Formats: sequence, structure tokens, C-alpha cells
Amino acid sequence: MAVTIPIILAAFAVSRVAGQWQCGGTTYTPGSTNFTTECYQAAQNCISQFGANASQVYCQDAAGNLYMQQQASGGSNSDYLAAFQDILDFCLLDGNTTGTWSDGYDGEWFWMAAEPGCYSSTGTIGTTGPGFCVQDRTDTVIKGCYPQPIAGSGPLQVLKTAKTANGFTSSGRGWNSWGIEALSSATTVIPSWTGMNQQSIIAQCTVLSQQEFKNAGYDVCSLDAGWAGGDVDEYGRIIYNSTTFDLTQLGQYLHGLGLKMGVYVIPGVPCSAANLTIKGTNILIGDILNGNNNGLGYCDWDWSKDGVQQWHNSLIELWTSWGVDMIKLDFVTPGSPWNGANLVCNNSAAAEFFHKAIENSGHQVRLDLSWKLCRNETYLPIWSSFAESMRTDQDIDNYGTNTFVAWQVVQRAIENYRQYILLQKQRNVPITIYPDMDNLFVANPENLTGVSDTQRTTIMNHWLGAGANLVLGSDLRNIDALGTKLLTSSQTIQAANFFAQYPMQPRNPGSGNNLPKQLQAWIAGPSDENEAYVLLVNYGPDQGNGGFGTSLNGIQNVSISLNDLGITGKSWKFSDVWRGNTTKVSSSYTAYLAESESQLLHLQG
Repeated sequence: MAVTIPIILAAFAVSRVAGQWQCGGTTYTPGSTNFTTECYQAAQNCISQFGANASQVYCQDAAGNLYMQQQASGGSNSDYLAAFQDILDFCLLDGNTTGTWSDGYDGEWFWMAAEPGCYSSTGTIGTTGPGFCVQDRTDTVIKGCYPQPIAGSGPLQVLKTAKTANGFTSSGRGWNSWGIEALSSATTVIPSWTGMNQQSIIAQCTVLSQQEFKNAGYDVCSLDAGWAGGDVDEYGRIIYNSTTFDLTQLGQYLHGLGLKMGVYVIPGVPCSAANLTIKGTNILIGDILNGNNNGLGYCDWDWSKDGVQQWHNSLIELWTSWGVDMIKLDFVTPGSPWNGANLVCNNSAAAEFFHKAIENSGHQVRLDLSWKLCRNETYLPIWSSFAESMRTDQDIDNYGTNTFVAWQVVQRAIENYRQYILLQKQRNVPITIYPDMDNLFVANPENLTGVSDTQRTTIMNHWLGAGANLVLGSDLRNIDALGTKLLTSSQTIQAANFFAQYPMQPRNPGSGNNLPKQLQAWIAGPSDENEAYVLLVNYGPDQGNGGFGTSLNGIQNVSISLNDLGITGKSWKFSDVWRGNTTKVSSSYTAYLAESESQLLHLQG
């Protein structure tokens, strides 16, 4: 049974942080007075009016105590609910009588002002301050979350990845729908794509059932945002949009092909579930929320309350009954910079609650966290304790176009991986989580992928070397010969299996240091069997986010010594993974690489 209930903006005070709101007017001591029911209800009425009419500019109560204004942009006031919630909670209910809101990005602007008549000792709405904060939606730094790793060379410390929290020994491999969903005109450039619906998903994922993809381990068919319509069942659990999906049927179909099904979710619960009772309890969902509406239709949990774990348990019970084998948990904080939403500063508990629910279910379900999660010493252990992978960067999709990716963003993704793996190395503990560098875009020709064939190969080399999720975002109905080779060849399978145990780390040519460089070397291993991989790269001029800042043009010689790599003491056989030629190396090796070209080498000692 699907239940849809009107969303009511809850009034909870929250702590004052630097964000998209600015408080002003008269100040008062939080908790020294109360806000009247009349003014609060007037605010709700005005919010409803603004929501129904983006062109409405002004609204006030009859008594002249509360004034509100909105300025839409391009006919849209999409931020109205989050904006007025922030002004209420951060300003009017927490020490100020006026407030404005603008994220400085989409041109929308909002204002509220409360006259003295809105404040009274007999009022019913408290002004005592918050239990949480909201992350600045335009913040790309998130103070302390993305420290630079310590620079240094020294002896090679071989990195190894152990079993993950939910028992997996390799990163996820498969396909995810967001790459196609993010295209400007997906239905125009992808003939088999008729929208985010079951027919389109089946058209793509059936390709994964071909033997070459099975042999390479691509087995997850992952539905990104859009499979759920915002409705919930009678217990407040998230259910699929029945007009476009039947996930019970889809799960059976995919399992029949030997594939697995993944779904997308964000922390919290649809706000429409507030008046429903959690399965197996007498707990009302609205009684265990913290008061924040994230602007995406979801309300946040008070993680300390009884009932939150029970809701997650019942959700996983439902989803696994459909055949769900993988969950992508998005909008996780601290992290998820430049998010366009009203995310609480820390919803990391969501990872733990989903993990416990998976354990309680008795099913092995992969949990992947997104995006650009905080990677300092406080949070790396948290993600590692509960999930299989963590996103190391923002989305790499080439938004606003009909191509998947641009080289500038690939440079950024690689630099973020460099920082991530070195911060993991500094922890000096077993790595139990895989990096997610976002969807892998190498399957299709240049006109759709957005980068050259040379760059496609370099992307594949890095996603392999990182031991990253190999989750394809491309059109699986349009794979060319190079795409087939990169994704399913015996060389790929051998390399992917190795890197799943031994992720690569940077060793600068000429020094063995770990800094970002345009001419770079990476090494994975060696294993106890004296096997290793080395990746040599010329990234081309830094396009703004590569971290190295140089602009060497044309073909460059990338020379690496065994001393730079930290593997002296014997000769090694260097074999070019893609070309097949082999060289015995006892001192150094040189590759001549054009811009954005790389060479992946298999080493045997």
C-alpha cells in the first residue's frame, strides 16, 4: 500500500553556522522567549502559498507581525522549503528577528522578518537552540575533511586491501544508470533509453549477462536516483515507483541471468512518512526525526532515538525480498560538497545503521557510500567499518552535454585518488574499503564518451590500478572494439584481480616521492610471489584540477628507476599489458608518452 501525506515543515531550532542564510534584525538571547503559535502557523501558510505559486513575491499575517518574501529565478523557487526552514530555525527561532537566504548559485532569494508580536513568554514554539547543524551547500572544502597527505619517499610500503565490512574481497563491478540519466538528451543519443524505467534498465543490463562480462565479474545492475517515486508503504518504507518499475519482477529477471540488483538511497526517510508507525513497533516516525528537511523530500533521523534502527531493519527486509544485492547511499556527510541541498553536517550514522540492518538481514549486500566523503583520520575508520566503498571525488559526469566525461574532470578524479590512497597509507592499518572514483566511462566511442581513445585507455588503467569500483556508466548497447578489450580482456581480468588486493600508490620519477606530477609513476605490489604492476603517465597540461600545475606539451619521456619504485635488488620483467612487448629491467625504464597517454606494465621478478 502506498501512502502519500502532505509534508509539514517542522519547527526545530538549529545551531548557527556559516551557510546560505544570514541573520539580522533585533537580537535576543535564545531561550529567553518563545515564538507564538499564530506567527508560526502564519509562516506555514505563507510557505504553502509560495510553494503553490513561484511568482508570488510577498506574504504576511493579518496582524502585521510576520513578513515573508521570495524572489524566484527563471520561474523557479525550488529552494523555498529549505530556505524558509533555515531562516526560521537558524534566525527567527535562534536569536534574531530577520533573515535572508541565498546559496549564491541559482539566483533564488528569500526573506523573513518577525515583529515583537511574534515573541511572547506564553508562546508555544521554543527558541532554545538546536541539536544539529546544516552544512553550507556551496562549501567545496568542508574544513578539515580533505587534508593533504604527508609528502615523502623512503622505502616502499606495499599496500594491501583486506576483506570489507560486509565480507567482500573485490570492488563492485557492473553498471549504473546515472551516467545515462545525467546526459542532456539521453533519449536522443541512447536509442535504447526511453527514460528511467524498467524497460531501459533491462535493455542495458541484459548485456552484462553475456559471457565475456560474466567472466570479468561485472554482475551488478544498479539503479540510481529515479527508481523511487517518493511514496512509502504503510510502515514508511521506501518503495519503487510502480508506474515505471516492478523491482520484485526486475530482481527475479536479473537473478535469472546470474546478475545482482542495486538501488540508490539517501540518508533519512521521506517526509511523507511522518505519521506512520515503524513495522513491529508502536513508534511514530515523526517522533524520532531531528527536525531537518534536507530539501530533497527527506527528513533526517534523530540517530539517538529508539526506532531508527528498526526502520532500517525493516527497509532492508523489504528490499532484500525484492532481490536487492547492493545499496548506493548518497549525500553522506561530512562530505558531499556543493550539494544543492540542506544536509545536516554529519549523517555518518546512516552508514552504521544500514550496515547493521544488512547484518541483521542475513543477506550479503554491498554498501557503497557517496560522495567525496571526509577522508581525515576521524572518518576514514568510520567508513571502513561499515561499507565496501567510499567515493573519493564529486561526480565526474560531463553535465550539460551529451557526452559522459571530460579530461579535466578525470585529472581531478585521479588527484583525489592520490590523496585518498596516501591518507590510507598514513593510517598504517589494513585497508578494508575500496575507493569509488565514480562511474567508469570507457565503453563507448569518443563522440559519446567525450574523451579520446588514448584517454579512455588511461582512464581504464587508473580505475584498475586504484582497485576502484568498475561500475560502468556508459551505453552498454554501443560498446566498440576498444571498449570490449578494456573491459573484458584476459589482461583486464588479471589486472583487476591483482589490484583488488594491491592498490597502486604514486612514486615520482626521479625521486620516489608521492607528490602530484604531470609525468607520474604508480606501483602496486609487489606481492609475495614477486608480481607487481607499474603505471607510467603523461597527464598533459594541468587543466585546473590535476594538482601538479605544469603544462608540458607534446610527447614526454617518463623515466622511472627501480630505486624510484622501491624495488631494487633484482631484475624485473616489464610487460606492456595492452601491447604485449616485454623488456628485462635491471636499473631503469623509459616510456615516451603523448599528452594523456599512459603505459600499464606487468612486472615479474
